[in-house]
Amino acid sequence: MRGVFLSIFSVMCMLVFSTVMFSGGNLLMFWLFLELSTLSLIPSFFLYLDSGVLPSLFSYIMVSGVSSSLIVSGVLFENFLILSVMGLLLKFGLFPLLGWVYVVTVYSNWLVVWGLSTVLKSAFLFFGFFLSGGFGLWLVGCCCFFTFIFVGVFLWLYTYGWVYFWTHVMVCSSAALIVMSVEVSSDLLLYVYLIYVVWSTLVILFLSRLDGMVVSGGGYYFLVVFLLVSFPGSLVVFYKVFIGLCVYSCGLVAFSGWVFYNVSEQFFLVKCLIGCGLPRSEWGGCISI
Repeated sequence: MRGVFLSIFSVMCMLVFSTVMFSGGNLLMFWLFLELSTLSLIPSFFLYLDSGVLPSLFSYIMVSGVSSSLIVSGVLFENFLILSVMGLLLKFGLFPLLGWVYVVTVYSNWLVVWGLSTVLKSAFLFFGFFLSGGFGLWLVGCCCFFTFIFVGVFLWLYTYGWVYFWTHVMVCSSAALIVMSVEVSSDLLLYVYLIYVVWSTLVILFLSRLDGMVVSGGGYYFLVVFLLVSFPGSLVVFYKVFIGLCVYSCGLVAFSGWVFYNVSEQFFLVKCLIGCGLPRSEWGGCISI
């Protein structure tokens, strides 16, 4: 029961600080509320206690501390604003600094995964304020492109359960949001973020119910197709078309990387649906051929 109360408190604090972050008058206030919202996720780790919580929590705190130091250094010293960009890239878990995301999500609970996937991503709306072109813009573009390529390949090598699969999706969504924050208008970015939050929340609720269960039946396959497979009439196809159009406006390089990942993801899902039928929450049998 204590874990439930801590988790409710955690979610409320994340929502409050993430909302107040938009009312900050300068980058220093943005950093303050960003760190408060990041720290607010910590109580959610204790919703369920198991052997993996402490390593996961330790990794999250270490990454939060390092990224916070980089961000505030760039904010305080204008000539080192590139440090803030590197800190945000680390916080969002883009290539090559994405290993910590897997450690945190795989060994925590679905509430932590939801917080990382939705509420804490609102900071990407401010990412464009840290870039004025030049090396910073080039660095962001390269990191996003290689994130798409790396995760598109990694998907076939390191997917042993639903949480692994969603972590791949979450990392690539972060890369897509970041690359859009540089080129797309703020109004469109807000619509993109709201659509992403609704879709990702539905998917996480669905996958969390499947975690650790043996599931079969037509309703299960229908929800997999409706939420995850880009089939005509499915929810995800509208989401991906909308996001794809936005990424396309960010340049051919970023768009090609985004297409590579999504083609890889859809082939993986279809292969598992046809070959293994996804009767379990563990996908090891689908990829060990």
